Amino acid sequence: MRGADGRSQTADTTKTTVDHREVLWPEYSAFQTPPGQDSIIPKSLYFRMKSTAYFKNNEFKNPFLTGSSLIGIYFEPLLEYHPDTKTTIRAGANLLKYHGEDRFERAVPVLSLQYDATDHFSLIFGTIYGTVNHNLIEPVQDFENYLIDNYENGLELLWNYPQFRSDVWLNWEQFLKPGDPFQERFTAGSNSTFMLFDSKLFQITAPFSTLFRHMGGETDATNLPASTRLNLVQGLRLNWLISNSFVKSVALAQNYVEFLEINPGDQVTVPYGHGSYSRCFLDTKIGSFEVGYWKAHNFISPHGMLIFQSVSQKDPLFLQSDRQMLVLKYQLDLNLTHFLKFALRFEPYYHYDTGRIDHSWSVYLVFDDEFLIAKTKRK
Repeated sequence: MRGADGRSQTADTTKTTVDHREVLWPEYSAFQTPPGQDSIIPKSLYFRMKSTAYFKNNEFKNPFLTGSSLIGIYFEPLLEYHPDTKTTIRAGANLLKYHGEDRFERAVPVLSLQYDATDHFSLIFGTIYGTVNHNLIEPVQDFENYLIDNYENGLELLWNYPQFRSDVWLNWEQFLKPGDPFQERFTAGSNSTFMLFDSKLFQITAPFSTLFRHMGGETDATNLPASTRLNLVQGLRLNWLISNSFVKSVALAQNYVEFLEINPGDQVTVPYGHGSYSRCFLDTKIGSFEVGYWKAHNFISPHGMLIFQSVSQKDPLFLQSDRQMLVLKYQLDLNLTHFLKFALRFEPYYHYDTGRIDHSWSVYLVFDDEFLIAKTKRK
């Protein structure tokens, strides 16, 4: 709950509780923004600052994508006004700067209106909880989008129950006016997780996700064909919780993914594809370990990590229909203070077709804090 100064506080530090969000999706917990509100003070104004500083080095030498180094910092200063306990109005800016450049790579407004209808349902218009907050797997949602394009606007609906959690969103990427020399673009998605079995030490969950990417429009001045691409994800995840030991939890996950071109035409060379992603997780006191096996045929994803796909970023005409990879990941998360986290990631990728190993390593400082500016009395 929040204290008198508006900061989040824990009522009983000796009591151990299970956070279903972290149990179900522990991969990105250091980077996620919890959408819930705790004991909001009515008629209050907060200042909130979110920031992520990072250095990510991608040592990739394969036919699909080029290696790169990303070093920068992302800032999101916000004013949050709460007219009552259910409503939040946010206004601020989303700023991204790469080190070595004198200008901002991105400087855009953040405007959102959130209504928490119940403890289990929220509705957001404007800037939504994007990228890693959607909890999609990397073949359909590249983690790197959090670093370079962590800005989504549109509409979002969130449900959060012990047995069911769902995120449904519309990210409108390009607004179209009559005669504009480009197409409108938007992404619509949903990610739902069903708790099939839940005990103190063991859970079985089933995720189901859809992701549409549309480019088109009836009033643009281009002759480009409309394109609607769909990704589907379904699977099963088993979690074992282990307390008071070196190992915190063990998990197994199996996901089956599909790609479908809704508007196939002469320009479409791959109308359908599919893939399988099997993973094992080990969360310990010295970090989280992951081993994954990826096998796919003609798989494409507009927002997915390029190393998983059958098409090439380097050469659009290059297609390798069948892909197999061994994916290894290590992540260390440290809570330095209640508002500052440190994260380290190391990710090797072994390509079965070439016998080559690509790898990526990265370090992060994640800041998220707020304080109460003013509190007014009701008339």
